[in-house]
Amino acid sequence: MDANEIASTLRDAAAAVRVALAAFEGAGPSGEREGQYALDLVADDAVCDVLLRAGLAVFSEESGKRGEGPIVVVVDPVDGSTNADRGIPFYSISLCAMDEAGPVVSMVENLVTRDVFAASRGRGATKNGSTIRPQDTRASKEAIVGVNGVLTHRPGWAQVRTLGSAALELCLVADGSLDGYVQVGGAAIHPWDYLAGLHIVQEAGGAIRSIDGDELIVQEDVPRRPLAAATEVLADELLSDLRSIPG
Repeated sequence: MDANEIASTLRDAAAAVRVALAAFEGAGPSGEREGQYALDLVADDAVCDVLLRAGLAVFSEESGKRGEGPIVVVVDPVDGSTNADRGIPFYSISLCAMDEAGPVVSMVENLVTRDVFAASRGRGATKNGSTIRPQDTRASKEAIVGVNGVLTHRPGWAQVRTLGSAALELCLVADGSLDGYVQVGGAAIHPWDYLAGLHIVQEAGGAIRSIDGDELIVQEDVPRRPLAAATEVLADELLSDLRSIPG
């Protein structure tokens, strides 16, 4: 399966999730795992059905590793499921198709607005088919920064946003809406939350860092603390700023 075929399958998977969620009338926790919502399971069934039938292996937040093959799709069926369950219109599906060398094709779709962010290895990144690039912001004092976690002290950034979907926030760095995205106060996210978004940031020309120095391109259920920024200079400034925050 080539990159174009993978991209087409990812679009089909996202469409299946939209249909499943539109028909779903429930709400609240799934009752199976802490922090999991009923809508997460509905979305997971839909996305995994499409991916597995296409012959792709899957590593999903909701159902773990399934299937075999050289391409594994790391997927968060609903990234920002608390937002989705509460009716806050900012949540997405995140899909990152990987081979042994890392991300091949990635896609993040805003499930409310249906804006689609995508990237293919070595081919750049797009939003709704148009090429995207980050801002040229270099100074953290001029930066609008997306934050995951509780920021107890703001180190001189221009503005802060806490929006609740890591995948989408990373894409907002890629298209220039945000200047950076960071983890604060000990907060961390998992590969299914960030892999697609990081790939899109990289292909758009942005910079990424691991706040703790841990490997980010993994297919494991492990917490990680990625940082994304519009430029390499800003990434280094944000990293330095984070280390200056008390506690």
